[in-house]
Amino acid sequence: MSSTAATPQPASDSQPQRCEIPCVHCGLPTVCSTVDDPTRVFCCGGCRQAYELIHGWGLDDYYAIRDRTGGSTGVFSRADSSRYDAFDDDQYLGASAPRRAADGSLSTELSVSGLHCAACAWLIENVAGRTRGWTLARVRLNRHTVQIVFEPQQIKLSEIAHLIGKLGYTLSPLTTEPVDRFRQENRRLLMQIAVAGFCAANAMWIAIALYAGDASGVAGEHRLFLRLAAAALGIATVAFPGRTFFVSALAAMRNWTPHMDLPVALGLAVGTIVGLVNAISGSGHVYFDSLAMLVFLLLIGRWIQFRQQHRAASAVDLLLRITPQHARLVDEDSSGGPDRWVMVNSLKAGQVIRVNVSESLPVDGRIIAGESMLDRSLLTGESVPVEAKVGEGVTAGTVNLSRPITVRVEAIGADSRIGRVMESVEAAMAQRTPIVQLADRIGGVFVVVVTLLAAVAFVAWISHGIDVATANATSLLIVACPCALALATPLAIAVSLGRAAKRKILIRDGDVLQQLSSRGRVWFDKTGTLTEGRPRAELVYGATDGLRMAAAIERECCHPIADAILRESDRLDLIPATGVEEVQLGAGGLSGCCQGQRVAVGNESFLRRQGVLLSSEVTEHIERCLQNQTTPVIVAVDGCAVAVLAIADPVKQDAKSTIERIRRAGWDVGILSGDHCELVDKVSRRVGVDPQNAFGGLSPEDKLKRVTEAGAGPVVMIGDGANDAAALAAADVGIAVRGGAEVSLQAAPVFVASGTLESVADLIDASRRTNHLIRTTFAVSLAYNVVAVVLAIFGFISPLVAAVLMPISSVSVLSLTLAWPTFADDAK
Repeated sequence: MSSTAATPQPASDSQPQRCEIPCVHCGLPTVCSTVDDPTRVFCCGGCRQAYELIHGWGLDDYYAIRDRTGGSTGVFSRADSSRYDAFDDDQYLGASAPRRAADGSLSTELSVSGLHCAACAWLIENVAGRTRGWTLARVRLNRHTVQIVFEPQQIKLSEIAHLIGKLGYTLSPLTTEPVDRFRQENRRLLMQIAVAGFCAANAMWIAIALYAGDASGVAGEHRLFLRLAAAALGIATVAFPGRTFFVSALAAMRNWTPHMDLPVALGLAVGTIVGLVNAISGSGHVYFDSLAMLVFLLLIGRWIQFRQQHRAASAVDLLLRITPQHARLVDEDSSGGPDRWVMVNSLKAGQVIRVNVSESLPVDGRIIAGESMLDRSLLTGESVPVEAKVGEGVTAGTVNLSRPITVRVEAIGADSRIGRVMESVEAAMAQRTPIVQLADRIGGVFVVVVTLLAAVAFVAWISHGIDVATANATSLLIVACPCALALATPLAIAVSLGRAAKRKILIRDGDVLQQLSSRGRVWFDKTGTLTEGRPRAELVYGATDGLRMAAAIERECCHPIADAILRESDRLDLIPATGVEEVQLGAGGLSGCCQGQRVAVGNESFLRRQGVLLSSEVTEHIERCLQNQTTPVIVAVDGCAVAVLAIADPVKQDAKSTIERIRRAGWDVGILSGDHCELVDKVSRRVGVDPQNAFGGLSPEDKLKRVTEAGAGPVVMIGDGANDAAALAAADVGIAVRGGAEVSLQAAPVFVASGTLESVADLIDASRRTNHLIRTTFAVSLAYNVVAVVLAIFGFISPLVAAVLMPISSVSVLSLTLAWPTFADDAK
């Protein structure tokens, strides 16, 4: 199903002509018969409705703001409007249940999806002021949430949710547990940094006073007071915010495992003891200013790592919620009563839920009523739906495609099959990348070497007195502290992951950066990857009555081609057919009864399996569709083909330039697709891929075989996170650019949320720059430490100079990492 912007010729002069004017609301291409007013062209009824609402409220400035910020609106889908009624149930809302204020108003915070830019926030906030009873709306773009204040006597929360839904945005209750844990840990780290920063700043001022006193003279009692004050601040820094390094060092000693925190703790301990002795004795130098600054900088580095790790973890937590958070609970005690929306985590084994068409199953269970076709691609990687009957087991994360089913709950959450998959994803996130492991090994050796050299320096200088020996050994421990080495690799990876996330490139595994920095083979899926993935249908043969009946059947299916057929029916203003029954989904199409007639819609193979006769005229139009690089879909009524639809899926504008950039980076590029071989060949020529490396007509198993074939370098698979799940998981690096992040991050370590192929080329370039950065920071850190150790051993560095020089390595690595242009536009 794929293609290009080329379109077939209509069957007759009376059929509408195709035009390429963008929708005034969402900006997607439209298909229209006449254009009376180019400023009021819509791709679907949902966009028309949203435009009329916005225009009626006098909020046309929304479009100007959107265009300035480069945003776009959401794409409308056929939603279940009855679901909004559940927003009036506190059990459904959970943690988002409204709280009553003193003036009687209710306030709640909800998650909102579909936000793209400041224009979206402006629109929602201004709609509140124009809606009776809706007092306030405050959108937080960084968290994708909206705070709503309303008067319950004048408007219901369900009405507000329905109103926002009409604008193209979707509200859902918040899930707070991960957020609460992050806030607690974040608050703890920030408190440590605040205490360390306060102590370091004051210790530095005291050090300045002492250094000034050395030059101009200061009373002895004043000098003693300043030394003791510096000692108090230094000890407070080491004992409270700095205790984390001692805890880690003690654990390393108990396990006989060299750890980078060991020399840090040893240097802090020696510096604290020597500084305290000197402060009390009134002779020698105190190092508490440098020690406090060291703790402060190290804690900042750890907080940056924590934030970046949380960003990845929260993205995975948010985007891996592939199972719904709510379910329709069926009350078995009341016959015919309405279903009730409840939180999934409140369900118990044995309860009964109902799952409608196009909804994901929220639990593992067993069907007790109804028969349907299920999409299990999330778990199996197979795109072909399977039939499910009464008595058969079903799993969370699968999608119900054809009919409502009733399921008895057996397992939820972590006990479900998909829950166990999510646990494996979290375990993968916790794994340290090879390059980080290399840094740990180098750091472990460095720890042992520095500790031994400190002992050697002490013995070598003992003949000059214990003060000199202690000073030189302390200087070595302080100046050679491998904190910069510890920061170099994880900080570079964390910063790169964060910068990628800002560009809507979500990376689950830092090892991706190392894999993509080398050279190998890149495989592209075609449909939805190299092509737009939002197919458009055009009636090229037959009467519109066939299309009307096809649209009625397709309305029972959740599929991009079904949506395209429905949009074509809406474009022609066809009245939907009624009396749809016995809809069944198969490989390549679906069939059912409509107004007493048997209707089948699908590709040529599906229709032939249904026993449909294809006339020479129908066959001629099928060939014409293929020649025009569109996919033919045939409509048959009572065993006779009556209409042909051309499904066009244009090639993405950035496909050719992206492939050229990837090839220049040294990668071999190919295409793996399940579409017609002829269409795949034509697309490959358009995007600059050698046709010999473009393979069509492949099943998911065929793709998997191609990806797992041994090659000279890493294998990268770029495709749909659902239909290409098996190939994405088997590749050395799987990059999903379509299919929804919830599904994609299960199979692939990378999800390009923007959907743009240029982001893939940007990621490959960024991976090369990140690895160059890691090597550079490694070299800087090791060179600094080697030179510093040599100077300290030979007594050229006093403890005072060591305390001044020691933080420079961390600051240099931190500054170099933050200033390094990981992505091409970072330097701008």
